[in-house]
Amino acid sequence: MTTTPDRQGEEAPELPALTGFGWLMGFFMTVLALIGPALLWLSTRFDPADDDRLVVIAMGAVFTIGGLATVASHLRQNARAREVHRALDRSGVRATAEVVSSKRIWVGDVSTPAEDVDFVVTGPGVTTFSARLLTEDVGRYATGTVVPVDVDPRTLLFRLAD
Repeated sequence: MTTTPDRQGEEAPELPALTGFGWLMGFFMTVLALIGPALLWLSTRFDPADDDRLVVIAMGAVFTIGGLATVASHLRQNARAREVHRALDRSGVRATAEVVSSKRIWVGDVSTPAEDVDFVVTGPGVTTFSARLLTEDVGRYATGTVVPVDVDPRTLLFRLAD
């Protein structure tokens, strides 16, 4: 059994738009961003003397600003994740990760099973380091299992290899 070194690696961020959850969030953010302009358009249909018109304009402005900020944040997060993966493609090296411990945990409000996995990563040109992964692939990572990973030796950023 391999001992866990003091250095700790960090998992590369997930590419949000390539997951089902990412697509779902993108859809809802688009709807949120479109509600504001729809409310602003609707406010033009009110009589100018109507007090409700100001409420609809305020709601439209808030939804427009909030929706655009949310969409911009998601796009920025997606772009950052893609850049991190491109950097791993450029400067990453193939290494191996040995599972030193694996524990089933329950996450979320609906008690979704997940697995908290601790690895020790070794490879040519890579200083040995420990890494942790939270995955929904329950049962895939038994203690002693060796899996391929891509690692940036400088930053210890890693991702499971395809």
